[in-house]
Amino acid sequence: MLQIVDPSTGEPTGEHVSRKDLYEKKLWCRTTNIYVLNSSGQVLCHQRALDKERYGGAWSTHFGGHVTEGESFKISALKEVMEELGLYVLPFQLIPWRTSKITAARIWVRDFLTVYDGDIKNLTIQEEEVQQIKWFNAQDIVDELDGENLYNDKSVEWLAGTHDFNADYQCMRAVLTATIDIGIFGGEYKELRNWYPPTATKENKF
Repeated sequence: MLQIVDPSTGEPTGEHVSRKDLYEKKLWCRTTNIYVLNSSGQVLCHQRALDKERYGGAWSTHFGGHVTEGESFKISALKEVMEELGLYVLPFQLIPWRTSKITAARIWVRDFLTVYDGDIKNLTIQEEEVQQIKWFNAQDIVDELDGENLYNDKSVEWLAGTHDFNADYQCMRAVLTATIDIGIFGGEYKELRNWYPPTATKENKF
């Protein structure tokens, strides 16, 4: 059962409904986006399962899902990366970055960041949700986007967060640099390597 929230504040109303009722009644809810990056600046992306009812087969820059009954944003995010990736993240290493109100989708979404430098072959994807996973350089994602994002085109092949990915990537880089510098990810993450900012395309300048 999904949490229903007040459209103006994003705070739970105490009501919980099924996914079917959520869409039919056009209610507001909470969701999470979790971005997984490595210390070379790449983004761990996934292709959504081909039979997903929404955006089946599209590539996404983030993991996540709806916040359900009894969950906080962070508990939901920790659960989602474990379910979809088999990636165990310590709570303090999942960095809350931003909360946005997305009117077109009737959601309040919280973005989280974490760092993973392991081999993706060691991760276990949830086949019902994820077709495959792959590291992408930021420039590759910008080149693929051609100005599209999750909420302005129902036929997109890429779901790159909820705003402008090119600008967002610079923000994510700054947030992770700060958290790594104060030791949140341990002594092995002393610096971020090869963080070359992508060049804005004609359709995606900032």
